[in-house]
Amino acid sequence: QTPETPITADEAVQLVRAFVAERAAAGVMMADAFTQVELSDGVLTGVWSEDAIGKAKSDLLIELNPFEDLATWLGTPLAFDNEEGRQIRQHVHTVKVIGPFGVGGMNTRELYERATGLRHDQP
Repeated sequence: QTPETPITADEAVQLVRAFVAERAAAGVMMADAFTQVELSDGVLTGVWSEDAIGKAKSDLLIELNPFEDLATWLGTPLAFDNEEGRQIRQHVHTVKVIGPFGVGGMNTRELYERATGLRHDQP
C-alpha cells in the first residue's frame, strides 16, 4: 500500500534509527549493539557490534535472543500496516542484520505477514 505522505529514503533510515535509539533509551539491551543502520539499493542493513556492548554481553544477548532472525527485531518499524510502515516499505525490500552470529535477513513481505497475519497483497 502507498503511504498517504511519502518520505525520502534518508527519512526512512532515520525512522529505523530512531526506533533503535528509542528502544535503547527504554533499556532494551540488544538495541545498544546496533551501531550502524544503512540503506543501499532497497536493503536496510543493521550491524551488530559486539565491541559496543562487550563480548560477554553480546554472547549472552545472542543466546537469549527470542527471534529466529534479528532482522525481525530491526524490521519492526516497517512490519506493520500503519503509515510509518508504509513509508519505510516504499524504500526497503529487505532487512539484513550482520554480526558475530553471521548474516540474517528477511524481506518486507515476510516481516509484514509475520506482524499482521495478512498476506502482503491484502488491503
